[in-house]
Amino acid sequence: MQIRPLALAAVCAAVFATSAAGQSTAPYSAVEVDPFVADQGVVFPADYQNALVENIARETSVVFNTAVILREGDAVPFGHAVLRISGTVVKFKPGNGAKRSLPGFGAGGTVVQAEVRFADASTGQVLLIREVKGHIDSQGAGESIGRKIARLCDANRFVESH
Repeated sequence: MQIRPLALAAVCAAVFATSAAGQSTAPYSAVEVDPFVADQGVVFPADYQNALVENIARETSVVFNTAVILREGDAVPFGHAVLRISGTVVKFKPGNGAKRSLPGFGAGGTVVQAEVRFADASTGQVLLIREVKGHIDSQGAGESIGRKIARLCDANRFVESH
C-alpha cells in the first residue's frame, strides 16, 4: 500500500519538473548581447560591430539597472534566466567625420538598421523579431539603436523591471 503513494508522488514530481522546464522563464533577470552579423552584401566592420554590442548593453543596463548584462561567451550566473539579443545588420551607413565636427543636429552619425531577435538563451526559442533603425554613436541624430532595443524589451516585459 505504501508503494502507491510513493509512486504517485514520484510521478507528480516528474510531471511538475517536465512542465516547469518547458515553460518560458520570462521575465528575464539577465540579458546576453551577441555580436550582430552582416546581411549578404552589407559591409559591417568589426569596430562598429563592437560599438553596436556596447551601445545595446549600455542602454539595456540603463533601462534595467538590476539586470545582469552579459556578452557572448560569458558564464551565466546561477539562477538567472537569460534573454539573448542578436541580429542581422541589413543596412549600414558609417558616420561622416567632417560632419561630426559641426555643432548641432547630430550630423554625421553612424546609422544601423538591423533585424533584431530576442530569444530564450536556454531553449533558443525566438520570442520576437523586429527591424530596428538607429545610430550607434553619440553623434547621431535621434534615438540610439541600443535605446530602441531596450525599449522593445521593456514594452514586451522581457526583462524584470527595476
